[in-house]
Amino acid sequence: MPEEKTAMNATKNKERTETFLESLRRGVSVLKASKTAGIDYSTIWRWRKKYKIFDSQVLAILDSRTQIVEDALFMNAASGNITAQIFWLKNRASARWSDRHEHQLGGGIDVLVRYAGEKDGQD
Repeated sequence: MPEEKTAMNATKNKERTETFLESLRRGVSVLKASKTAGIDYSTIWRWRKKYKIFDSQVLAILDSRTQIVEDALFMNAASGNITAQIFWLKNRASARWSDRHEHQLGGGIDVLVRYAGEKDGQD
C-alpha cells in the first residue's frame, strides 16, 4: 500500500510539474504558474535546487522570454526608435557608447591629512 501512495504522489507531482512548465511557456510569472499548478511557490524553489533538470527547464523557458524581448528591442531600434537604439548601443557596445568612461591611472597618491586647528609644519 505505501508503494501505491508513493507512485500516486509521483504521478501527481509529474502532472503538476508539467502544468507549471506549460504555464511558464505561455508567459505567466513563476508565482502565477505555481498557483495554476497547485504547487506552493517555495516548493518550486526547493525543486529547482534539488533537481537540476527541472531547474534547467525553468531557466530555458525564462531565457526564451529574454530572447523574445531582445528581438523586439532590436526590431524597434532597427526601425528608427531612437530610445531603443540608444539602449541597444549602450548595452551591446558599451565600450563605444557609454556615457561614462573609466580610466586606470598608474602610480600612487600621497594624501596629507590635517586636523582642525593644526598649522603647517607641526608634528
